[in-house]
Amino acid sequence: MNDETAAESADGIWCVVANVKREHPHGPGGDETKIGTRQFRGGTKVFIAGCFSGSCDGVIAIGLHRKSRRFINCIVNVTHLENFRAKMVFHPRVLQLIEQDQRCWIKTKDEAEKWVAAFPEWQKIWEKKPKPAETGDD
Repeated sequence: MNDETAAESADGIWCVVANVKREHPHGPGGDETKIGTRQFRGGTKVFIAGCFSGSCDGVIAIGLHRKSRRFINCIVNVTHLENFRAKMVFHPRVLQLIEQDQRCWIKTKDEAEKWVAAFPEWQKIWEKKPKPAETGDD
């Protein structure tokens, strides 16, 4: 870690913050309801420090694991997140995970605000349209 990175870490890094949806539809036709994701409980605050903009679906999320309650980073589907906002991160472990992962590149306020606006648009792309109900008219 060089002096410039150390100074930036002491001040914090900008990133996108979101919450994991408490419930989301799952299965064929969205008939089942899942709580949270496999890695995160519903409502967990996650820090998004990068994404895969080519597919418009995966983001690199850092948050407290569902069972171990330790900070982890993993890829999460953007449709499982809500309440996007740009915030400065100061937690030492989160800063460490962001610095260690080369996929994490959202580090300025401008980048964070740009992606806060983009992620809801991604959700609209992947939003599952309900199938029209069959009518009994024969």
